Amino acid sequence: MTIALDRRIEVRRLTTQSDLDAIRDEWRQLDVRCPDLTPFSTWEWCSTVAEFYGGDRPFWVLTLRRDGELIGVAPFAEVRSMGLRVLQFIGSGLRRYPISDYQDLLVAPEYEDEALCALCDDLRGRSGWDMLYLQELPPTSKTPEKLMEPLCGCSWLPVLQYGSDVHFLPIEGDWDSYKATLSRTTRNDTGRLIRKLIAEKEASLICIDGDVGAVDAAMNSLFDLHTQRWQSKGLPGIFRTEQRREFDREVARRFARRGMLVLWLLNAGDRTIAAKYGFVRDGVQYHYAVGYNVDPEWSRFRLGAVMDMQIIRNAFDDGLRGVDFMRGEGHYKDHYRMKTALNREMLVFRSRRVWLHYRLARFARAAAAEAYRAMKRRRTAPAVEEQDR
Repeated sequence: MTIALDRRIEVRRLTTQSDLDAIRDEWRQLDVRCPDLTPFSTWEWCSTVAEFYGGDRPFWVLTLRRDGELIGVAPFAEVRSMGLRVLQFIGSGLRRYPISDYQDLLVAPEYEDEALCALCDDLRGRSGWDMLYLQELPPTSKTPEKLMEPLCGCSWLPVLQYGSDVHFLPIEGDWDSYKATLSRTTRNDTGRLIRKLIAEKEASLICIDGDVGAVDAAMNSLFDLHTQRWQSKGLPGIFRTEQRREFDREVARRFARRGMLVLWLLNAGDRTIAAKYGFVRDGVQYHYAVGYNVDPEWSRFRLGAVMDMQIIRNAFDDGLRGVDFMRGEGHYKDHYRMKTALNREMLVFRSRRVWLHYRLARFARAAAAEAYRAMKRRRTAPAVEEQDR
């Protein structure tokens, strides 16, 4: 199949935060038209990541317009990696492991073929980049297949590989039918613990969604409980810096204003003992971060499992399409009969020379890392031997 280039599609590069803010309303109108798009491709998420983690990364947010109407957004930013100029999703944040569980291009469905062809044609005419790195494309994304033909037409080298595992629970049938599919231990233990929490601790589960005024206090509870949970395992957790906390506060505020925030609080009297933070879009709840009290007084109640079961039950009661637990292995997710799939990553090299440079740099980096690990083993070996004695 040959795709004709629609010359009425105009591609423009946005380079500043004010440029992103200026298209906020149009971006929102576009994302509503895109089926299966996740909250991580919304203006609320991408603009906030750019504001807090943009730093000195040049923005490459490409907008596609047809007869003046916004029909596509490629939300890229430039990073330097291994001597290459790499365009990656702006929602990736700072680290190689992105802070976004899913990322994708936004394209109005009726213009997908023409828009992606126009995007590739525009990138072919722009200097200043060597490689596209599209991380965490969700399993439902059509981008890899739709991009393949126009990419090959540019004589570039696309490489498609698997990324993180993700976990999705489709909401089908009714609560009783779903509950019957769970193990007897899962059903009975969580039910007993819920009843015990209510009777002994006056527990209640509330959801903060559109109440912007209540967001900051609830997020602070989440931060403290999440950090406590991970520190009990000897790890810092994701909310260890004030920059990260303020980023998520702002994300929560923006999603609350749009009616896309879900922030669950499990309270015992007037005390919050567990919290779960996420988003909702198009009938799907996305669970992003959780925290709960790990003190012995509360650990016996398995607060994480209790919250999950109550939230899933509410999803059935509210007629949602699904609950997405997203990335992470988390053996506890197996208890809920979730479907596991894999995100994908698409690497696009502008030339064979760039591809070879990338391969050699990866090899050199891996060799250096192995040499460093070997050196550490040699340095610690005598101490270990002495300890064994």
